[in-house]
Amino acid sequence: MRLTVQAAILGALLAALLTWLMINGKGEMDAAYAQTHRTVDAIALAESRMQHDVLRARTGLLRNYDPIVAHLREIQAARTGLQAASGPDDRAMRTLTEAIAREAQMVERFKTGNALVQNSIAYFDSLSDRLSEPDIDPNLARAIAALQIRVSELARDASPKHLDDIRARLDALAAGAPSNRGADIAAIVLHGRQLLELLPQVDTVTRSLPDASSEAARQALLEARRALRDQRQARADGFRLALYAAALALVALVVRVGLLMRAGTFILRRTIAFQSVAAQAANHFSASQPDEIAARIVDVMAMVGTGACTDHCYILMLDGSDTVHLWNRSGLPEPRGWPLAQRALVPDIIAAAEDYIFVETADAIGPPALVRPLAERGVATLTCARLRRGGRIVGVLCFERTVSVLPPWMRHSRGLLHVVAESFGAALERQHVWAERREIEATLRRAQRLEVIGVFASGVAHNINNVLNVLLGHAEIAADALPTDPGRAAEHIGLLVQAGGRAHEIAGQILDYGRRGCATQATSAVDAIVAETVDLIRTSTADPTAIRLTGTADGEPAQLQQVIHNLIRNAIQASEPGAAVDVQLERLRLPGRRVLSHGELPSGAYVCIRVSDTGRGMDEATRARIFEPFFTTRPAGTGLGLATAFEFVQEQAGAFDVRSAPGVGSTFAVWLPALPEAEPGVSAAGGTVMIVGAARSALQDDEEILAALGYEPIGFTDPDAALTALRAEPGRFDLLIVENQPAGSLGLAFARRAARIVDRPIVLSLSATDTVRPEVLSAIPIVDVAHRPWRSNALALTLRRHLGSEARSAQPRRRVAAERAAAQ
Repeated sequence: MRLTVQAAILGALLAALLTWLMINGKGEMDAAYAQTHRTVDAIALAESRMQHDVLRARTGLLRNYDPIVAHLREIQAARTGLQAASGPDDRAMRTLTEAIAREAQMVERFKTGNALVQNSIAYFDSLSDRLSEPDIDPNLARAIAALQIRVSELARDASPKHLDDIRARLDALAAGAPSNRGADIAAIVLHGRQLLELLPQVDTVTRSLPDASSEAARQALLEARRALRDQRQARADGFRLALYAAALALVALVVRVGLLMRAGTFILRRTIAFQSVAAQAANHFSASQPDEIAARIVDVMAMVGTGACTDHCYILMLDGSDTVHLWNRSGLPEPRGWPLAQRALVPDIIAAAEDYIFVETADAIGPPALVRPLAERGVATLTCARLRRGGRIVGVLCFERTVSVLPPWMRHSRGLLHVVAESFGAALERQHVWAERREIEATLRRAQRLEVIGVFASGVAHNINNVLNVLLGHAEIAADALPTDPGRAAEHIGLLVQAGGRAHEIAGQILDYGRRGCATQATSAVDAIVAETVDLIRTSTADPTAIRLTGTADGEPAQLQQVIHNLIRNAIQASEPGAAVDVQLERLRLPGRRVLSHGELPSGAYVCIRVSDTGRGMDEATRARIFEPFFTTRPAGTGLGLATAFEFVQEQAGAFDVRSAPGVGSTFAVWLPALPEAEPGVSAAGGTVMIVGAARSALQDDEEILAALGYEPIGFTDPDAALTALRAEPGRFDLLIVENQPAGSLGLAFARRAARIVDRPIVLSLSATDTVRPEVLSAIPIVDVAHRPWRSNALALTLRRHLGSEARSAQPRRRVAAERAAAQ
């Protein structure tokens, strides 16, 4: 790692050096010199054109000086560009600037002088033309014409001889001028002499302008730039050589780093391979059952020892069992002194500061107390890990090498031995927990058997006892009233039959519990159940008017009656004699989630049954435990009434809300989901229903239930006779109820054949243990399922869904009952 960091730092420094050398080794002067050369050529071209235009202006061919000014500006702009690219101490640039400035001054002098010359010539021509009129003396006119010709030739010939000739003619003209033309002759002579005076000066400037050219300064500037370019080019060549040397150094560094990376890759590859071994060891333990771990420990030790290139691997348990596990590399004997010599090291291993110990005897690395005895036994390296259980050391896991020293890649992978040790520790812990769990489960099963027997017996006795009290009460009243009041006796005998039916239903619930372990949700008229329960309790109380019933609503008949019975009984027992007990029923809709004292309800429609008394009430501690099994505050109580009620309400996805205070009384509110109630007229829906079953007695019971609901039932025990009836009168039957028999000709087989004959809804009747896959129902199709034992209200709702007014007015439909069957 340190070498890698050093190589990275050195590589960064070399990269920075290469960048600096590359920047300084660029041949930028070639471009700068080329630009300077182009600028100097532009100055020379502009200067040449300016001199040409000066000559044209001197001869009178150029009427204005705009081209000369434009060329002069070009020269000035080029000079400014050169100055910007030059330093302040550039002598060649200063010389060029001075030369251009002198040339500009001479051009300005030429422009001034030449303007005067051209004006004088023009004025001279104008006066000469005025003196050439017909009334002028012919001799004077000839003299002036000859002088005008001589002046016009000055543009081509300005030699001294020519000038002297013009001067002589001017003197002669001035001497012989007539008196009437004296002013004009004087003006001609004056301008002619001024012209002779200015013309030599202008010619001198014109002739000296090429000599004052900046050509020498331009050449000197180019030579200076060329020398600077050569100097910097030589410096750039030096930087390029240095760049080449740095590149070679970088290549050497890359080779070095490559070798280091190759070694690191080898270490990483071996480390990854050992990681895979560690993962396989952990998976091996995870895939093993707890009772198989002891038999597989040595196999996992062999797997890890081979992957770690060790010679010996052993585990010494310190939990009092003195268990040892040993693995040796193939062809090697047991370690020297096994296992006593190894156990002798345990105190020093436990006394070490860390749970993971690494010892290399050749370099004396590790605790001194372990280095010497290991060296005496010929151990080259030792890796040891302490195994813990709940903070207590229960064993040690050790890896020994005696044939060779620890390979380099293993020095970087010793941390993986921590993972291996944790895998072994977790496996041994899992084995220990499994053994303890087996003991606890055996004890718990014994206790549960005893508890179930007691709870079951107490629950049955408690629930049946309530119904028996009612039975006895009605029987006594009927016996007393039979001789004198047969009508009253008949009424109580009817109530006696109802109570017996409730007892039968309680027994059915107990059988359902034994078969399925849960109650079945179904709808029923809660107000009828509550009213019946109140009537039953009134017959056994001293003051029947003490119970006040208000409101209406709708739940699950038998157990719901037991819940209401227990709550009213508890309220009466907690109240003073003659005190009123209020029973209120109402249907409510919760707009949002509501938290009650014993449960939480989501939003939706609910039936609320409140039983209120003005008795002793309860404190907070008692209210927290009232639903615990066997908890009671009455010496004669069993503590199962409220516990049974609470379990039923929870199974129905409901909740209790208990409000009580000492001396104030208590209110028990039972909240149950409001299941869809039968619409008015369900029992009078009407229609003909075919029932196909196997047993005649059960078929007769089913026919009675359907007849009570207002339907015309026609039962068949022979499926062939039922199919014949369907073929003979396909429009006679409005719905078919088929009993499921997976092994016979009834059930799905009959439903499939019937569906080919008539297009009528088919309901499959299932027992509590029957299961049918939804896709099978979809294939026939079955529109609904009815679970036995049939509940009148639930069956009425099922028939209403498929035989209601809307279903009859529309074309018969085949609704698939897969979702309903899956949910139930």
